[in-house]
Amino acid sequence: MTLTAVAPGQFKLHGLVNFTTSAMIEEQGARLLLTSTEDGWEIDLSGISQADSSALSVFLSWLRLAKKLQKSIGFTAMPEQLQALAQVCGVQPLLNSVGCHQN
Repeated sequence: MTLTAVAPGQFKLHGLVNFTTSAMIEEQGARLLLTSTEDGWEIDLSGISQADSSALSVFLSWLRLAKKLQKSIGFTAMPEQLQALAQVCGVQPLLNSVGCHQN
């Protein structure tokens, strides 16, 4: 699993995000996001092959980072399974409030 920059302020998450990989992807993402000079970040989630609830924790961590740095953040193309999990866990409104868009 990796988070890669695809354009200024635009990133794509690829692979499996689960309890085993989430801490590493959260750290990798934070380092990558911190190097971005853009005022906002857009993270494409269409490359996620599988995810569990720990992925939501990663997204919430990145939300906190964006807020701390006064940047906007949006998540696009969230897989349906992950959207359903976010809704069940009660965090969908938090993700939507910053720009969770379906493609």
